[in-house]
Amino acid sequence: MLRLRALVAALLAVLVLAGCSEEPEPPVEEPPTIAVTGAFGRPPVVSFDAPLELTEEDTEVLVEGEGRELRDGGPALIALSAYDGDTGEPLPDRGTGTARTLLLTPEQVGEDVHPLLVGTPEGSRLLVTQPVSADDGERMLVLVIDVLHTVAQGEELEPEEGMPAVAQDNDGVTISLPDSDPPSALEVDTVIRGDGRQVAPGQAITVQYQAVTWPGGDIYDSTWADGQVPRTILVNDTFTGLRDGLVDQTVGSRVLVVVPPELGNGTQTLVFAVDILAASDVEPN
Repeated sequence: MLRLRALVAALLAVLVLAGCSEEPEPPVEEPPTIAVTGAFGRPPVVSFDAPLELTEEDTEVLVEGEGRELRDGGPALIALSAYDGDTGEPLPDRGTGTARTLLLTPEQVGEDVHPLLVGTPEGSRLLVTQPVSADDGERMLVLVIDVLHTVAQGEELEPEEGMPAVAQDNDGVTISLPDSDPPSALEVDTVIRGDGRQVAPGQAITVQYQAVTWPGGDIYDSTWADGQVPRTILVNDTFTGLRDGLVDQTVGSRVLVVVPPELGNGTQTLVFAVDILAASDVEPN
């Protein structure tokens, strides 16, 4: 009995020594929580406990897009929103969620952001945190980057009978005219219906488009033929017929608008195929 007690005591002593020899694991530092809400393509709502601790740059993919991958030096449509890591306040001079058309180069998007965007699919939302230098020292910068689509995205609809046909390839869109005279009134056909916000009078819209004359089919104007770079225009500054054809359409849509001379350039019937990529309100002067 004494030998059994001695054996148990010795075993307990070994366990106690083993427990004492193990060093406690250091606590794992959790990264700061940054909450990003709001629909893709619209200015996000970003919240975090400020000030953020100064750390290395980090990138998180919040939404994985399925569109075309951005290529180095190619056209891109970016909506960027920036926030001060010290105060949590937006930084309007760095970005406020407004769509901007640019070429994907270090000079236009910044040397730090450029490598993050190359190869990113359109339709993606990124959260980027990075240290920046200011007059009063270094602080963290919080960026939410929406990589917007540069072609229409949505539900394909059945074309209207007698209307021109629109086809898409890697070089853009082409418009095929029917063997008939052009209509005398404004005609509008939604080819692809997007699910974004509705276009309103007075807004600025970012579009890709092709316009041809009817008859003839000669190209009148085209962003597709001009390097495939989307263009931002004021709805109220377009031809009356084009304005009326685009108002109330939704972002993401492809719209075919046949504009008679009196609602367009005054001399020719024009056929527009317009991809509506973004819409934003214009601040009054």
